[in-house]
Amino acid sequence: MADSSIGQRLGNYRLIRLLGHGGFADVYLGEHIYLKTQAAIKVLHTQLQPEDIEKFRSEALTIAHLIHPHIIRVLDFDVENAVPFLIMDYAPNDTLRHRHPRGTRLPPTIFLPYVKQVASALQYAHDQKLIHRDVKPENMLLGRNNEVLLSDFGIALVSQNSLSQSTEDMVIGTMAYMAPEQIQGRPRTASDQYALGVVVYEWISGMKPFNGSYMEIVTQHLSSPPPPLDERTLAIPHAVQQVVLKALAKDPHQRYERVEDFANALEQAYQSKEPALVMPPPVAVSPPQANRTKQPVFTVYPPGDTVPPQQANQAKRLANTGEAYNFPKAPPAITTSARKLGHGLRRGLKVVAILVVLCGLLVCGLGYAAFHYFSAQNTPVSTAGASAMASDFMQAVSNRNYDQAYNDLGSPVTRDTTRDQFKKQAQSEDSCYGPVTHYTVINAGTQSKGNTLSYRYTITREKLSKPYQLDLTLQQGSSGNWQVTDYNSNVGQGPCG
Repeated sequence: MADSSIGQRLGNYRLIRLLGHGGFADVYLGEHIYLKTQAAIKVLHTQLQPEDIEKFRSEALTIAHLIHPHIIRVLDFDVENAVPFLIMDYAPNDTLRHRHPRGTRLPPTIFLPYVKQVASALQYAHDQKLIHRDVKPENMLLGRNNEVLLSDFGIALVSQNSLSQSTEDMVIGTMAYMAPEQIQGRPRTASDQYALGVVVYEWISGMKPFNGSYMEIVTQHLSSPPPPLDERTLAIPHAVQQVVLKALAKDPHQRYERVEDFANALEQAYQSKEPALVMPPPVAVSPPQANRTKQPVFTVYPPGDTVPPQQANQAKRLANTGEAYNFPKAPPAITTSARKLGHGLRRGLKVVAILVVLCGLLVCGLGYAAFHYFSAQNTPVSTAGASAMASDFMQAVSNRNYDQAYNDLGSPVTRDTTRDQFKKQAQSEDSCYGPVTHYTVINAGTQSKGNTLSYRYTITREKLSKPYQLDLTLQQGSSGNWQVTDYNSNVGQGPCG
């Protein structure tokens, strides 16, 4: 359904505005005609044949019976004019993807509560023999009290059974989170744990473990181990690395038995204390003695100005019999002028020493700054995070998920182009040139200057007779996150003129 659907009625709800556009459904904010309550209306991109309607209702009924504090509840569902739709709880605070855009690293104090809530929802469903199949930040919504609400529970299965689309069309938007056995058509509850493990990996490091084209990501999921997390740079305990890699095991039997076990293990790993590098305690050395076990190593004196009894008695004897001891004569007193001269020399030497130290620090600081300046000019920028961002942006545009694509844009674009303007431009191009049918990267991660990288893609659209080129410019911010800061293409006039 297009935006012209706004104002129309589905069941007892009137569509108010479009909330989001996905690969297989549009989501609208709806208002109950009589109760004036709000709900999210998910309208699938299909028209069901009579033989499919009953199957859709059966699947939707199963989802509607999921009642859990961290699952978006399905309130109603129906089919009107062969178009299936579901009515669900409305979560007003958007998704975790919107709150934490791609490339964002999250501290454990932020993402551990997310993981615990999502795992609780998944475990509830798994105990009822249900699999989510599409765990990702876009499907983690935030409720009125900022609680995490897992959405689209089983919607992917409903859609797959309802839509006449190819397998690639169905999974291209979520392949980055898909377990190997699910790719092979054998999903199980452990597949949801794998997907949550990918999400955790992304929250810790700022990028997904596997990136590239569609087939490259498939191949990596099936056969390549995930790149180890950089424990030193990310300042994470080694135990965290072990927990995440276990959840991402290729063999589902090698993962945690339950998804809640994974969440608990991750929390405990962050609470674990790594062995610290500490100096050994000082060893007291005493002179050789016949029986060392009976001799104290240190002598503890009473507090205050008191002295040991033996020394006190000796001092008393010296005081009482001073005539019996011949003390050496004191040297002649130093003259006042010599004393002043000595003080002046000492002060002068101190000033000179301070000046020398300051000059040394200044020279070292200038050298350090120069070294890093020229190093920054000559050191290649790591392209892993940028490649992931470019791939996510292209997938979002290809899937016509323009809200997701806009979230990937940096301030050089967003300060001149609003979200609505970006979406209208993209929808106009879809209408004029047809949807994207294929794209290929032909020049990846060319460094132009500093922390700026360029990517070039060839794009094929349904209504264009030949492909055209799209150039993306990505820049790394001070926080280390990559964003698309410019995009332009050489597409000519389309069929619409």
